[in-house]
Amino acid sequence: MKSYMNIRILRDIFIFCLSVWATLTIVSFYFDVYILFPFTLVENNEVPYENLIAIRLAIFATFAFYGLMHLLHGSKEVYPVHFLKTFLFMLSIMGLTVFIKTNEEVSLKQWLIILFFFCIAIILHMSTSSKIRRFGK
Repeated sequence: MKSYMNIRILRDIFIFCLSVWATLTIVSFYFDVYILFPFTLVENNEVPYENLIAIRLAIFATFAFYGLMHLLHGSKEVYPVHFLKTFLFMLSIMGLTVFIKTNEEVSLKQWLIILFFFCIAIILHMSTSSKIRRFGK
């Protein structure tokens, strides 16, 4: 029981940090400051193309997942942590496939970011109850 509480605290810390980063990234855009994960400032035209493609595909994959789940199981209430977990899994998978497909020189930092998001998705998955974790009955 204690380890379950520890993983929930860890989950909440990661969610808080990612939420702060996302909010700062959005606000900074309106001041012409562009921030990549993890708090890397770049010029407008320096955002790596592979990152943009991976994010775009992750959004589409998340949409496709929830669309398929709706068609298979009807409309179900989805908790925010489930959406976050799904998007981070999709971002990890799409980032991995984009990096492999492009055959570009991908820095170790980029690989570690993909691994980080995958680990966060695993922590979110492990820390949620089975009621929140699954679709269907």
